[in-house]
Amino acid sequence: MSPSLIELPGAGILLARGPQAVDLLHAQLTQELRNWPEATARMAALCTPQGRMLADFLLWREADDSIALLLDAELLEPTLKRLRMYILRLKCTLEDARAQRRVYGLLEPADAPSSLPGEALAVWGTRREGPATAIRLPDAPGLRRTLLVAEQALEDWAPLSGLARGSEQAWRLAELRAGIGHVSAATAQQFVPQMLNYEVLGAVDFHKGCYPGQEIVARTQYRGSIKRRTFAVQGEQPMQAGDEVYSAADPGQPCGLVVGAAPSPGGGWEGLAELKLEAAAQAALHLREAQGPALRLGHLPYELPAAG
Repeated sequence: MSPSLIELPGAGILLARGPQAVDLLHAQLTQELRNWPEATARMAALCTPQGRMLADFLLWREADDSIALLLDAELLEPTLKRLRMYILRLKCTLEDARAQRRVYGLLEPADAPSSLPGEALAVWGTRREGPATAIRLPDAPGLRRTLLVAEQALEDWAPLSGLARGSEQAWRLAELRAGIGHVSAATAQQFVPQMLNYEVLGAVDFHKGCYPGQEIVARTQYRGSIKRRTFAVQGEQPMQAGDEVYSAADPGQPCGLVVGAAPSPGGGWEGLAELKLEAAAQAALHLREAQGPALRLGHLPYELPAAG
């Protein structure tokens, strides 16, 4: 495929500013932020006291040392309201930055030179590139993925002006193929982070101090009680986040939920689904009902830990 630039209007941006912005986020999210290497991005989750994910984020530092948080735009307002509850006397602010930022995805063949000037970024590396902050994300098979966040449109920026304009569905498909699922309005409070493989993706730090849900997340990890995981799935019929999945071995109740999905260029649909481990071992999975459209398992680009 040729490189493509994709505007992402479904992305929301929060900005945390002030000398204690790190303290606020460190105390609320699953990620270590006080010892955060320069020029890197990190994933994190915000959980309920019961360990269920309310939202997930990509975090990076901006040029003025404010912290940017990328999340699903549909979850921005309730997430902003919740995090502001914990500011109290901390010297920081948290604001909706959607009006000041435009978010793009850059998809390129993994073996081709980057369209961006300068040296290639390592995965999770960040750098200011002209008018934009560039964040290198984990690759999809055969595709290099870079997020670009700017205060202006990037279509006319010289290094990118000649690129094809891609679709948001193409970006979503690449993210699904990279094995990265996100919480949406349809799935909020449905998953403990490990159910979305977030500890495998480096979005959970088990050595940091307390945060909402920390006890449940740690217990799930150390007592070997991870009974559900996210898997790649494929099917012929459309699917969307929140659709239930059933197993022929136990047709009376759902065995999982679709985390996200997108149409495949070759026909059919691809997605990620959170499933009971025993159901994932079964050959017969069905969408929305026990006799619904068939689903088959695909392949994640990373290894899952052995079940405890």
